[in-house]
Amino acid sequence: MMKNKPPKTINWGIIGLGNIAHKFATDLLTVEGATLYAVASRNQEKADAFGKKYNALKSYSSYEALAKDANLDAVYIATPHAFHKEHTLLCLENGIAVLCEKPFAMNANEVAEMITKAKAKNTLLMEALWTYFYRITNTF
Repeated sequence: MMKNKPPKTINWGIIGLGNIAHKFATDLLTVEGATLYAVASRNQEKADAFGKKYNALKSYSSYEALAKDANLDAVYIATPHAFHKEHTLLCLENGIAVLCEKPFAMNANEVAEMITKAKAKNTLLMEALWTYFYRITNTF
């Protein structure tokens, strides 16, 4: 008889700590099997304050440092959309799954490059479209 293993905890990171990142971090606190492991901003004080507010274990003053943290499983990209491709590729290059805020990228060529990298690295890449997961609870 096989014993059930407890589910793995997913260590999340957040790149870019603006308003949408606060919403994501708040919601992440309610998800069983998920922890906010690391956050990154271009400013260490901002990263530290955000990390403290949401109980992140690590805070970084560079996105590159966060992407090199081997303990991360997934990263939420919450930077301005002009930087989504750059930050997504950074994470994918390091084998970290990416949930990228919308819009996914600036144009179709950038999206194609991101998808190509995700396939090459065999790593999850997904745009944060909540409506895809919306479940209708009312009957008509």
